Amino acid sequence: MRRTRFLQSLIAAAALAAPLLASADPRYAVTVVAGAGSQANDLNNAGQVVGWLQAGDAYHGFVYSSGLLTDIGTLGGRDSNAMAINDLGQVVGNSSIDANGGSYGFLYSGGSMSALGGGTYMQAYGINNGGAIVGSMFVSMPDDVYRHGYMLSGGTLTDLGTLPYSDGSVGIAINSHGDIVGAAASTIHGAPNYPEDPFVWHEGTMTGLGNLGGPWGAAVSINDLGQVVGYLGVDSLPGNPGELYPRAAFLYVNGEMHVIGELLPGESSFASDINNLGQVVGSSRGASFDSYAFLFENGEMIDLNTLIDPASGWTITGANAINDVQQIAANACRAGVCQAVRLDLVSAVPEPPVFALLAAGLALGLARGKGLRLPVRRRRG
Repeated sequence: MRRTRFLQSLIAAAALAAPLLASADPRYAVTVVAGAGSQANDLNNAGQVVGWLQAGDAYHGFVYSSGLLTDIGTLGGRDSNAMAINDLGQVVGNSSIDANGGSYGFLYSGGSMSALGGGTYMQAYGINNGGAIVGSMFVSMPDDVYRHGYMLSGGTLTDLGTLPYSDGSVGIAINSHGDIVGAAASTIHGAPNYPEDPFVWHEGTMTGLGNLGGPWGAAVSINDLGQVVGYLGVDSLPGNPGELYPRAAFLYVNGEMHVIGELLPGESSFASDINNLGQVVGSSRGASFDSYAFLFENGEMIDLNTLIDPASGWTITGANAINDVQQIAANACRAGVCQAVRLDLVSAVPEPPVFALLAAGLALGLARGKGLRLPVRRRRG
């Protein structure tokens, strides 16, 4: 009979402890990096975040570092946008230079912004730790003027060219080895006039990755292992007939293209970045056009909103970059205000065995009818 009461007490204690055992603490904490109406575009391995913020009736590029937000200004015009940052804290992006509103690529380093030189109407989208910058520029050809991807490294400007069946291209990202990804298109003769095929540029050769039969796509990030992510235009997804060519996130590994899916069937997805751990971040959007950020790892797409404290009130709408310490540059909304944030890994919770010991001790105390007691150390006489 006493044994039965003990087992019943143990079961009751286990039930009390079950929520502790079953629930997992949030994986990420949300850190605000800029004010209302801002957007985070990239971050480096030191956790510095870049993007754009509202500056009166204009928008300016920013750098967030160690709790300090810096408006980096413009090249003299109204607006600017910081697109990418390397581990040295060098930032590239685009800025207007006058009231006409034309956009020009810049490098922001050591607190100073300077326009990129060497090409015509250069736009900047990516930079690696060696300081090599990629983007697009105007190139005059015998029949017309086209936009080509470029690499600017050590003062040398390299035209990336295009795929054999294209007349235009754009370089979007570059890894530590100098491999570049982007998109190539038939900008004049093709339809629709979007980048049509994702590519990898390696040691002077541009290779198309294919589009799985869709009309267009782009590669937007490459890690140091050569793994590539981006998006493809595909035929209308089931349940989403309102969009003719919804985007489907892809992962390109070992010469093979893989569509990695979406958070819910029928949604459209976009992969934004991949780190050297092979983790991918991006966003997924349904027919209602509500957007939710995802993390793709170990073959599974996870809603990032399930990895933060639900009581925080945040909704993570898009994830644009992930570094090698798993911090994520993201956009989030709370109480009707949307802004740039950084997701930071939180400390580990106590191991389950601690909770198991707590449950056992609680059960023992209940069985004795005396609750929990500290052990009494007896002195030997």
